[in-house]
Amino acid sequence: MNSRTRREGATWTLIAKSLIPLIFIAGVAIGALLAGWRWLNHDSAAKKRDINVIRNSGKLRVLLSYDPINYFIYKGAPMGYSYELAESFAKELGIPLEVVVVRDMNEQLAMLRKGEGDIVSHFLTITGSRTGIVNFSTPLDSSRQVLIQRKPAQNGSSHLVRKLDELDGKTIHVRINSAYYTRLKEIMKEKNISINIVTAQGSLTTSELLGMVNDGKIDFTVADDNIASTHKALYPDIDSETQLSQNQPLAWAVRKNSPQLLEALDRWLQEQKKSGNLAVIHDKYYNRQYQFRKHAVHSFYSSHAGKISPYDDLVRKNAKAIDWDWRLLSSLIYEESQFDPDAVSWAGAIGLMQLMPSTAASFKSGNISNPADNIKVGTAYLVSLAKEWQEIKDEATRLKFILASYNVGPGHVRDAQKLAIKYGANPNSWEGNVEKYLGLKSEPKFYNDDAASLGYCNGKVAVLYTRNIINRYSLYSQVIPE
Repeated sequence: MNSRTRREGATWTLIAKSLIPLIFIAGVAIGALLAGWRWLNHDSAAKKRDINVIRNSGKLRVLLSYDPINYFIYKGAPMGYSYELAESFAKELGIPLEVVVVRDMNEQLAMLRKGEGDIVSHFLTITGSRTGIVNFSTPLDSSRQVLIQRKPAQNGSSHLVRKLDELDGKTIHVRINSAYYTRLKEIMKEKNISINIVTAQGSLTTSELLGMVNDGKIDFTVADDNIASTHKALYPDIDSETQLSQNQPLAWAVRKNSPQLLEALDRWLQEQKKSGNLAVIHDKYYNRQYQFRKHAVHSFYSSHAGKISPYDDLVRKNAKAIDWDWRLLSSLIYEESQFDPDAVSWAGAIGLMQLMPSTAASFKSGNISNPADNIKVGTAYLVSLAKEWQEIKDEATRLKFILASYNVGPGHVRDAQKLAIKYGANPNSWEGNVEKYLGLKSEPKFYNDDAASLGYCNGKVAVLYTRNIINRYSLYSQVIPE
């Protein structure tokens, strides 16, 4: 081999060696790109539900955990910081809200990515790992993580953990893959200490873990300071003065393939901030400890009591007459009177189920001002309406005909059927058919139509009435035992 050949060989060897790192980097980049493509393909394989698809579906599905701040049932009514905001946003979009209760945060994110929900309305800490799988809204709040520990039996703080180093050897219960779990792992590295992190069940809420510390069942957990501060009204024996992190932004999450939904959500949130509405709702749930304690320990706070109203036993008994789930009948009663036995409408409807005296007379009732008689007669009327609509074979559809008839009378619903036939719709189908024409009975063109023998009816109210009862029943079913 001559010297020129040796020089050329050495040159190519040098070039090859210099290219190896570049080839490796390119390989990593391509691998990441392919992984990203696989992830994007996973999300796009689910139903792509951006804002137009959501509107066409007729509902905005939000994923919420059930706790005393963000979402709960109190005296039969759905309430909560996240719930109120989600309901307001759904109204802004002009579509009904559907709440899906998911207690496990990891399951919330998985369901979001699969298209089984549109927004995780639980307040999530924005972390690097999460931004890789979901998009976050503009932050709604911020909070520091704090250590939750039980106050000493006697006054004084000598036995309380006040420095991060003192966490060495301590056992702390947090949900796995939560921001709290991640922060404890970081502290172990930062301080070169060992913390026994016990991963709590994903279905356990922060509120429940705080209660376990308060009751002495566990020694430590971690929470956001705003949540801890609110819960002190309920759990007076907890201490939350030891800070574990700096302020961190909290936000809602949407799928990566829903950019239009994210844009609409961010725009709406900015408007809520500017108007002061966000601050008002925040104050309602975070800064009124007396009210928080009042609803959290109330016998009709449905998280722990499994109750809806003082009339649950009466409702259960009478629901059997119509073969209804008692929670469905409770939802109707809430829609009628909000469980006020003394309610009287402008038209003279009386009591829990808002019965007209003429209706009650046809059932030979006793005193419809009495809750027991009122529910008995109201249920008997529902039984008669069920017979009225036996022709509707699908049970879920028949229910909507019955509910609308309870609100405006079966005659107006029959009119809507006739209008549906005249204008080429299905008289035995609800959504987009009889529902549509019942709503149109408030417009002259339709209530003056020969097919509408009973004339004017505020059918839009009946449509909303029906939808509200069914949606509330869905909420009850997720949190109240059958």
